[in-house]
Amino acid sequence: MGSNLARPNAPSQYWDASKGSVPVQLLRRSFQLAYFLFPDRATAIEIVLRAAGRLGSRSLREMKRLYWRDKHWPQHVRRVARTDPDMLQWLTMMESERHEKNQEQAGGSSLEQMAIRYIKYLVQLTTTLSSFHVNVALTRLLHSYSTSEAQRVYERLTGRFLGPDIYRRAKAGLMDNLMERFNGFVKTTRTARGELRFETAADQKRWASLIDRCLKAFTPWSTQGLCSSFSAIVGDNGKLTSHFTIADGDHNEMETRCWHVLIDPVCYHRLLNELGLEPPASKLALPRFFMSEKHDSNSNGAATCRPAELSEAELSRIQQRLAAEDSRRRKMDPEFVTILVDGHERCRLNLTRDKKVTLKLEAGTAFVEIRAADGAGDIVLATHFISYVDEAFEFSKATANLGRGRMEFTVTPTGDVNSYPQRGVVTLRFHPAFQIGRAWTRWRLFLTPGKIRLYATVALALALLGWGAAGAFYAHRTKLLEQQLEQTRRNQQQLAPKAARAVISYMLTQDDQRVRGAGNAAIPEISLRRYPPAVSLELPLAETPTQGGYKVELRTFTDDQTLMTESSLQAITTDAGPVVEIVFSADLLKPDVYYTVYLYSRDRTDRFTFKAVATE
Repeated sequence: MGSNLARPNAPSQYWDASKGSVPVQLLRRSFQLAYFLFPDRATAIEIVLRAAGRLGSRSLREMKRLYWRDKHWPQHVRRVARTDPDMLQWLTMMESERHEKNQEQAGGSSLEQMAIRYIKYLVQLTTTLSSFHVNVALTRLLHSYSTSEAQRVYERLTGRFLGPDIYRRAKAGLMDNLMERFNGFVKTTRTARGELRFETAADQKRWASLIDRCLKAFTPWSTQGLCSSFSAIVGDNGKLTSHFTIADGDHNEMETRCWHVLIDPVCYHRLLNELGLEPPASKLALPRFFMSEKHDSNSNGAATCRPAELSEAELSRIQQRLAAEDSRRRKMDPEFVTILVDGHERCRLNLTRDKKVTLKLEAGTAFVEIRAADGAGDIVLATHFISYVDEAFEFSKATANLGRGRMEFTVTPTGDVNSYPQRGVVTLRFHPAFQIGRAWTRWRLFLTPGKIRLYATVALALALLGWGAAGAFYAHRTKLLEQQLEQTRRNQQQLAPKAARAVISYMLTQDDQRVRGAGNAAIPEISLRRYPPAVSLELPLAETPTQGGYKVELRTFTDDQTLMTESSLQAITTDAGPVVEIVFSADLLKPDVYYTVYLYSRDRTDRFTFKAVATE
């Protein structure tokens, strides 16, 4: 697929939530989607209000990640920064979930509604991560294509070649999430070949029309009109000219296009036809939903009926309420706030006392929000949306105004970059603003004319005393330094050249090479002398240096405690070949303790183990 894929040109597609209120067109569209998910008019309007309110309170992300994307354009970048209309669509889907679960617990859901929610959750979860996960969800879970067929689909679409184990792990992770979301409503079974899958409904053809309607509703709004462009670049032989390449355009747009082709039923059918695979309608694998007999047959189409458009009066009330919430948000100066992750409360902070908190994140986490209450009730003050790159958490920082201060969000990946599922942490730091009014109120009590003269006299006397004391102190300090310098010169004549330096260097050997070497060489030892205060470790590279840089972690060998992390390191050339060098304080190490250095590159992880020993 080439650059002929034109971008939609509807004005609302380029709406920026930070620069204006939600366009009426998007409010109407959000309502239609909310009603499709939960067919109750009052509830659907409430879903729209909460989704738009969360988007209006988003944090301001730093531009560093966009700089990274532009400066490293030749590399594959599997991440997406959603447009605000697409984010409103996703938030509408997410906000419906609370009402869905309440209805399901009360036993009021129909089979149609459960089918819609299952497909919605698949799209909602996987578009948070990447088009790779979207492919696994649609090809391996909603349909029953094999792992090798899923590989062909994704390779044809993106040019990425991933091993079958990665597909199987992704499928298992998604099934765990689905089991948790639809606990008690779906069951798993083993196929004849031992594969774990959900038990499927008996009559899949019955659901074909509804599934198509769901997928059209959940296809990203920003890709409207893409189907005709997709059709236009199919050759006379009915085959696609090429897969999406970096040269086709912006990475964000490329990832969103991949979503579209995988989710939209028309484009998905064309792609599978070009690969010579069976049509999607013949490979449906919608799960069987275990429900009471009363609701098992309650599928009369009411869930998919189209509601009447929002009236002018309803639109006006929605806009007024959003404007009122925005005004409340700007005026609030909370003392207590609640931190939620994906809608679940994680902790509460007293901003007059608690300035920092760190929370663990699991793969698929979408956003962190801060809520507080005033006389009118609870309200979202700030929201930070979490992004992913290479199916892992992306490091990001953002800030949001919070009353007389600002909240800083920092998302950091943790653990082995090759582990699955990926994990991370988010750190929230509150920075109170300096308040001149309060400071002046405190100080003016002391600044009467008589006291000013007294304070000035005392300050002058203290300054003179301090001047004299400082002069004596520095004269004594200078003499001591001269004595120490002379002692150092004498010591250097007795020390080996390396030991006399401020930094002592060691060349480590990769664990794999050391174990495979002759006689299984012993683990190297690093001497913890009183001097020098710093240690330099040279980590030889087993491959040609990469342009993307390296990440290094120093950990304890036994309890895997991370002591130091450095990123964006570059290789240097030595007589022994290319190495990555790290320098750290010897105080990090303890005698008779084993440590491991992890060297991460784009494609591999190398380990270097050593032991710290005490010597005179």
